[in-house]
Amino acid sequence: MKKNKLLGLAIAAMVTISSIVPAFATDTVSPDATTSQITSEAKQAKEAENLAKLTARAAKLGVDITGLTNEQAREKIRVAVALKLGVDITGLSKEDANAKIQSARATKLGVDISGLSAEDAKAKIQAALEDKKLDTTEKISAKAAVLGIDITGLSTEDAKTKIHAAIDAKNLERLTKKATELGVDITGLSTEDAKIKIQTAEAAKLGVDITGLSKEDAKAKIKVAVEAKNLAALTEKATKLGVDITGLSNKDARTKLQTAEAAKLGVDITGLSKEDAKAKIKAAIEAKKQVVTEKLSENATKLGVDITGVTNKEAKEKIKEAREAKKAAKTESVAQ
Repeated sequence: MKKNKLLGLAIAAMVTISSIVPAFATDTVSPDATTSQITSEAKQAKEAENLAKLTARAAKLGVDITGLTNEQAREKIRVAVALKLGVDITGLSKEDANAKIQSARATKLGVDISGLSAEDAKAKIQAALEDKKLDTTEKISAKAAVLGIDITGLSTEDAKTKIHAAIDAKNLERLTKKATELGVDITGLSTEDAKIKIQTAEAAKLGVDITGLSKEDAKAKIKVAVEAKNLAALTEKATKLGVDITGLSNKDARTKLQTAEAAKLGVDITGLSKEDAKAKIKAAIEAKKQVVTEKLSENATKLGVDITGVTNKEAKEKIKEAREAKKAAKTESVAQ
C-alpha cells in the first residue's frame, strides 16, 4: 500500500509539474516565446522526471519522501541505502558519503575498486551488477537474444564474456555515432575519455557552459538545453499543424504531431510502429515533393527557365522572377 501511495504521488506530481508545453491557439499565443521561458519549461520537465525516479527508488527502499525537495529526497534515500549496506555516513559530506556507499557496494559484489576514479569504480560496479543479473541459464539466453548474439554450445562463463563484449561493442557504436554527428574524433580514447569529449562538444554546440561542473551536473544541464530545443521545435511544428499539445510530454507531443502530419498527407499509419509510421510519412512527403518538382519543371520549360540542380524553393523563385520579367516586358511593349 505504501509503495502504491508513493507511486501515486509521483504520478500526481508529474501531471502537475510536467505541463511543459505552453498553451497556444491561433488567438492566444505569441509566436515570440522567449528562450528563457522554454528553458524554464524544460527545467520543470526535468524536475518532474527526477521526482518520478526518486519516488520510485524511495518506494523500493520503503522511504517516505512526501513534501521533500528533490535534494532532500536524495539525502534521505542516501541514508536509507547506507543503512541497508550497514554503512555509517553520519557527519560525512555528500561526496564522502557516496564514496563510502560505493565502496560498500563493491565489497558486497566482490569487486576490487582500489585506485580507480569514481567513474571507473562506478562502471566496474555496474558491470558486476550486470553479471549478477546473468545468474541463470534462462537469463543469459534472454540477454543474448536481446543483443542478437549466438551463445550456442558456450559454457556459462564464455557466454557471459561474449555478452559483456557485445554490450561494450554496442556502447562503442553508440559513442562513435554520436561523435560523428558532432564532428568529434574519439579514435584511441577510453570509453570514459570519449564520453567527456563528446559531452564537451555537445555542450559547445548547444551554447551551454559546463566549465567546472561535475559530469552528472554537466549532463543535467545539457539535457535541459536539449529539452528546451526540442520543445521549441515541437511547439513550432504544432502551431503549423494547428495541433494543441498543451500538457503533453515531448514524447506524447511527438506522437500527436505524427498522427496529425499523417492525416494532413492522407496517410494511414494505424497499427504501425513509430519507425514504420515515420518512414511512411517520409515517403508521402517525398512523393508530394516529386509532384511539385514535376509541376515546376513544366512551368519552367514554358518560360524557358533552367532549374536544373536547384531546390524546389529556388525553382519557385526563378520562375517567379521569369514571370515578372515577362509581365514587365509585355507592359512595356503595350506602352510603346
